[in-house]
Amino acid sequence: MIYPVFLPHAGCPFQCVYCNQRVTVSCAERGSALAEFVRSRLADYAGQVQISGIPGEIAFYGGTFTALPPGLVDEILCAASVFVDRGVFTGVRFSTRPDCLDITVVDMLSRYPVRTVELGAQSLSDLVLQKSGRGYLAEAVVSAAKRIKRKGWRLGVQLMAGLPGDDPAKFMESMRRAIALGADFLRIYPTLVLEGTELARAYRQGLYVPLSLDEAVELISPAYDLALRAGVPIIRMGLQADPALEKPGVILAGPYHPAFGSLVKSRWWQERIDRHLSSLGEISGEEMIIRVAPNRVSDVIGHRKSNLLHWKSKWSVSAKVVGDADLTGIEILWKTKSSNRDISL
Repeated sequence: MIYPVFLPHAGCPFQCVYCNQRVTVSCAERGSALAEFVRSRLADYAGQVQISGIPGEIAFYGGTFTALPPGLVDEILCAASVFVDRGVFTGVRFSTRPDCLDITVVDMLSRYPVRTVELGAQSLSDLVLQKSGRGYLAEAVVSAAKRIKRKGWRLGVQLMAGLPGDDPAKFMESMRRAIALGADFLRIYPTLVLEGTELARAYRQGLYVPLSLDEAVELISPAYDLALRAGVPIIRMGLQADPALEKPGVILAGPYHPAFGSLVKSRWWQERIDRHLSSLGEISGEEMIIRVAPNRVSDVIGHRKSNLLHWKSKWSVSAKVVGDADLTGIEILWKTKSSNRDISL
């Protein structure tokens, strides 16, 4: 369980070309003193934990946590530590920039119950980082990741697809490098054009072309496959739906969808079963029953039954998806055939 406290743009030393966090995250209290706001959120979550009995990490997201004034970081972490000591929270996690996590900062953080650090790497291509106004190069990501791992903290790496200067080869190389750094989990966000950003100006001038929704899904599907094979979970794909983000005029262009992660997983299933079907002989007119774990049924079916329609159109095969709590993989049964066919994940 994660209990998030959002600090939009707090501590950020740069304005990256794509960023306008004051519209991507609702934060009605942002005009209040930051420390007071944090203490209020801690108290609110403590009340929730008391009722639910479910502890978890308190998470500071949305800004560059370690670039806040050191005294303020101490004040926030001291307040959080009190609740950790009481058993309300299991530890602290935060997101930060790779170039704001030097040895001095890491040593200071070591005094507190930090358990997880998410690096907003966005890319491990120097060209993409430069064109995106990140203010650091890939080596900064590598160095920060090593410091995190040496402390025994869990490492999360956030990547973005479709940034200026990016392409499928660069993005997949960033994925491979992030996994090689020992990432315990990943987040992947397709780049959106938000009003009030430098990217919006470039978009209006025709200098930047965002990914379409289908292009973004097609790009991130093999990245999802790569992470699965490496045993590294992707805990989020796409920005979380938020009322502030969905107001008219906030997103000018780009592959936004409130269920983007589900679209990627559905595409992954489509491609995986397509490969299976292509290895068979004549199957036109037959019916296949796909048995999977219950929590995968909707992904296999696809958004608005897109996968079922795809298999019908491409292979002239009817498909039915059935949840089976005893399965961890997938089993395909043909209604007109005597043998079952298994696909191992």
